[in-house]
Amino acid sequence: HLPCCTHASLCSDEINDTPQSLATDIQKKLVDVKDGGVFNLGGLGGLPFVGTSGFGAFLSHCPNSGKIFILFGPHVGISQEGVVGKVERIGVKKPSTSCGAAVGAYKALLAGADVTATSTSSDFQEEYIIENLKKKLLPMSEMEEKGADDATAFITKKMFDLVVELMLANISTAVAKDGFWTKVSEITLLGGIVINRGHGEAARGGEDYFQPLMFKVLNEEGESDLYADVFRDLPTPVKCYTVVQG
Repeated sequence: HLPCCTHASLCSDEINDTPQSLATDIQKKLVDVKDGGVFNLGGLGGLPFVGTSGFGAFLSHCPNSGKIFILFGPHVGISQEGVVGKVERIGVKKPSTSCGAAVGAYKALLAGADVTATSTSSDFQEEYIIENLKKKLLPMSEMEEKGADDATAFITKKMFDLVVELMLANISTAVAKDGFWTKVSEITLLGGIVINRGHGEAARGGEDYFQPLMFKVLNEEGESDLYADVFRDLPTPVKCYTVVQG
């Protein structure tokens, strides 16, 4: 195994943090279990709300001259009946929303919400999503015309854009600091959409899928885009197991 730290910026939803989750499987593939778990960067919607302090903390945990792997992106459920944005959860009779933060933000915008996120708010993360998702959506009348499934899929893709923007901004700040590359040799970014599958009542759980949308490696010399080389021959979305084994 490589001297590597695994980090994830996925939604806080417990459905993304199971013994069989993509982040957990990647961590086991890359490093010894004794080396620790996954550093969680993500808040609601998968946005890396840990900020400068959080990024500074996880970067300081990297083994000397080691590598950093970051999995990031939003998630969306697809129920057993094929409803986008819904998922069966263990012990819950009816499918519930996934991702609740993204769908909740969209519903708030449909209702005419005009929100400005403030640091003193008791619901800062959701307000941030509402405020910034609004800038990326079509007019609400056009969104409604898409129908529920297509609208939810569209929203999820825009949530990915929000995650990417915040992720890259934080990384740019971190790598610009003097001496950064003397401690860290490489950063790998795997971004995409986690697709939660319906688990069903009393079931052990369905296998999630992953829609890869970004795969880059950063080092002192610059940036390499590996997406086409790695994923162009794979159907998308792919089972999480396929991503880990690849």
